Amino acid sequence: MREISIAGRTVTVSLVATTHGEDGDIQRYLVEVSGSDAATHLSILRMTSAVDARAMASAIETELLLDYPGSRDDGVLRDPSVRAWRDEHRTAIEAALGQLRDEIAGMPPESVSDLERTLLRAFEMDPDAPDPHDA
Repeated sequence: MREISIAGRTVTVSLVATTHGEDGDIQRYLVEVSGSDAATHLSILRMTSAVDARAMASAIETELLLDYPGSRDDGVLRDPSVRAWRDEHRTAIEAALGQLRDEIAGMPPESVSDLERTLLRAFEMDPDAPDPHDA
């Protein structure tokens, strides 16, 4: 479990389960915001189950900032008080996300599965990948 305090509320991310599959491990996290009964689950394909800065950043970005269409129905944003807090303190949330990204920059690279590596190359998101057009 890891927590981060932002503008009077605490965002908590806890590991719930790990599912092993042929394409890699899927980590399932529970995301909660203090002062609310609303919670959500976030699944991430990653090798480690650690609730580290990467997991926290993903939870904050996905569940608070990106405002996916289903977030208001199924996630922490279904609570109107969390939405109001998010809207009022978006700058503080983005600053906390920036601090997590700074922490991530100092971390060793995370191992990726073959499937992730293939996807990164397909979307040209891996700068170290050989150019498929050169083949």
